[in-house]
Amino acid sequence: MDTSRDYRKAYADLVAYCSKAQHIVIFGHRGPDGDSVGSTMALKLLLEAWGKRVDVIMSGSLPQNLSWLSGVHSILRQSRQEEEIQSILSSCDLMICLDFNALHRLGSELRDLVVLQRSQREFPLLMIDHHPDPSDEFDWQWSCPEAAATCEVLTRLFLDADERWIDIADHTVDSGTSPLEGQALVQRRSAIATALLVGIITDTGLFNHNASSPELYELVAVLLRSGADKERAVNRIFHAHPESRQRMEGYILYERVVVLPEIQSAYFVLTKADFERFNLAIADTDGFVNMPLDINGVNCSAFFRETPDDGVKISVRSIGNIAVNDLCQECFGGGGHKNAAGGEFAEGSIGDAVDRFVDYMQRHYAIDTRKKQTSPRGGGIPIPKELLEL
Repeated sequence: MDTSRDYRKAYADLVAYCSKAQHIVIFGHRGPDGDSVGSTMALKLLLEAWGKRVDVIMSGSLPQNLSWLSGVHSILRQSRQEEEIQSILSSCDLMICLDFNALHRLGSELRDLVVLQRSQREFPLLMIDHHPDPSDEFDWQWSCPEAAATCEVLTRLFLDADERWIDIADHTVDSGTSPLEGQALVQRRSAIATALLVGIITDTGLFNHNASSPELYELVAVLLRSGADKERAVNRIFHAHPESRQRMEGYILYERVVVLPEIQSAYFVLTKADFERFNLAIADTDGFVNMPLDINGVNCSAFFRETPDDGVKISVRSIGNIAVNDLCQECFGGGGHKNAAGGEFAEGSIGDAVDRFVDYMQRHYAIDTRKKQTSPRGGGIPIPKELLEL
């Protein structure tokens, strides 16, 4: 965490915007993950404690393992509640975007609705995020790429000058409502802290990547002292999967993972037929991309999956100096962090997307090895001929 940033000023700016608003809309990115859901729920709970009307809107399916989180069932979905969303967007007086840095991450339909509203009337559009290279579409932004998660950024914002949790009952927004007291205050603080912890543990893979900063663990300690339910969060997110997901994991490892030691990589593909076979949604594959990184010699893992709109979504993770954000930006119009990034591909087949990945890794990260692989592991997708001839 960059401690030189003036978080107190940023918090004051955020409060100033919120104090003037009565109806606030919070957006998460399309295809939400734990950090998106956790950050939006935490801010919603805080603003509601300040007496504000708050709606959260997203596109795409919500992961099943986050369905227990406080407030999550109130999230409005673009594909299911379009008329209600249009009405809400036409009446709100403040929009806040969390965990993404450009409006196209909303999804095309929701982005177009936001742009339309911005063209018809004036209201502030804010952004709080941890991804690099934010766009200039926002009236105010607080972008912290050094943070492991947007929930880490929010946690830092919610601390006072003495590094203590800002008391919800002692806020500075004049809402005209009675502050929370007693057990209601304790429960609200615990719910906010739990939501923030969810975003941190999911974006770091339970502290397995991008989690070497001592300041991160100091913030986690603050959340635990504020009532974050770590045991429930870890159990519900990582240890309560449906049987179908466990079987799909085995299928991926046995049938689909292709290991390419010459480029320090592994990849796997899931088609729409695979999702139908195992009765899983794309949202329920969070964490799959990390599995091949447990293989010795694999420093980069790519996960390609077909989406309902016939596009291909790509997630890439790496270890060490392999910059997958550069890979995703060049090959798939995406981005992210050095060791965790993603993108989309709609210019060809899922095989074409795999070819782009393999070609990029050959050009940038190929290594010499005497032990060449002659067939794919576990009967997976065939290795391109040119690789076998290296």
